Amino acid sequence: MREKDRYVNILIVGYGGRKAKSLKLNVTFLKRTLVLSGILFAGVLTFSLLSFYENLSLKREVAQLKAEREKLKVLLAKEQERNSYLQEFKDKVKLLEGKLVTIDKFLREKGIRRVPSGVGGAKTKLDILDIEYVSFLHEEADKFQKYLSRVPLGPPVWGKITSRYGYRTDPFTGNYEFHEGVDIKAPWGTRVRATADGKVIYAGWKGGYGKVVILQHAYGFRTMYAHLSKISVNPGQWVKSGDVVGYVGSTGRSTGPHVHYEVWRYSKRENPIKYMYVRW
Repeated sequence: MREKDRYVNILIVGYGGRKAKSLKLNVTFLKRTLVLSGILFAGVLTFSLLSFYENLSLKREVAQLKAEREKLKVLLAKEQERNSYLQEFKDKVKLLEGKLVTIDKFLREKGIRRVPSGVGGAKTKLDILDIEYVSFLHEEADKFQKYLSRVPLGPPVWGKITSRYGYRTDPFTGNYEFHEGVDIKAPWGTRVRATADGKVIYAGWKGGYGKVVILQHAYGFRTMYAHLSKISVNPGQWVKSGDVVGYVGSTGRSTGPHVHYEVWRYSKRENPIKYMYVRW
């Protein structure tokens, strides 16, 4: 290559009275510089384009992740609601079981040894988790338990029945007379308990019955406990089923320690046996 072809002269014109300047550049260097500049520009452009598309892809992924996160939030909320529902159902079933156990215990304490199987005729387990139905069972169990406590069930004292309700030979006169209750033999001083919730409407001496307690209950029921050795309640007092109202004695017209027990409903005498031993 000739010397003059190896260089390029660039004339820089001066302004304002300044002299023109000449810049001599090596052609090979200039070519290399231009090539490097082109490569650098292409690299920068490529990097910019790649960064742009990568940033665009990242934005799409972030948008997808946000959408997935919202879906997960919804699913989590539903799962938490479901877990809360299940826990509420389990709590209600557990509480219902407790109520049924309490009712069963109440019946057993009353001397009722057999209880019906199932609730409302149900023979199988619930296949649907229905809190409203369980709540209904709770309400029914509460009503049933409340009803049981207000109805005179079971005997007032454990012992042998020496005289039943109905006609019998009077031990004093020998005449065939109607016996208005049942006589339950028990040791002197044994606790005599109320057979239902109620109010004491009489507590004192009552002729041949000796020391007597009469209770007024719900649903028209009334019970009487006679021949007591001691009375432990007062007129006007409210008692719960199972509370002690007195103690076994032989006061009044009696042949030995026992309790004469009567059940009335709506001013009509009932046979106490059908309330003392329930058959299913």
